Amino acid sequence: MKRCKMLSRILFVVAFVALSAFVAGCDGPFHTPSHFVALASGGSIQVTSLNLVWGHEHDEHTLGQDCFALEYVTAFASEDAARREAEAAEAFELVRPASEQWGFREATVAAIPTLEHRGPYNLYWYRRAPDGHWWATVVVREGKWIANALSATPQ
Repeated sequence: MKRCKMLSRILFVVAFVALSAFVAGCDGPFHTPSHFVALASGGSIQVTSLNLVWGHEHDEHTLGQDCFALEYVTAFASEDAARREAEAAEAFELVRPASEQWGFREATVAAIPTLEHRGPYNLYWYRRAPDGHWWATVVVREGKWIANALSATPQ
């Protein structure tokens, strides 16, 4: 019994030291992974996520509402809305060909102000018309939900 207690204490100390060494080896708090991607204009964006989003309502798969969702750090967080929207349109071009190949009719692009997701962001909802052209609706501008944005008609 004594040997068992001593062995468990030793194992606890070894595990604690190993965990402490692991934590000390980490370089601080979690950092959002990102990847720089070149745009057609010659600029670049820092993509933080690209996801295939399954359309669903109450955990039931809704066919036809699947889409790609792209999130990136905007270079124009403090600029006017027109510059941010132009950048988002260029960012959308990164997922448009794949969206069309998969037969998707929607995509979302989120322009966040910082890698740490701090500050107001913009969310653009891209939809594809039956004739194949895409149009965008700003759903969230500078962190504020836009009323009736989801019911906006094609422009």
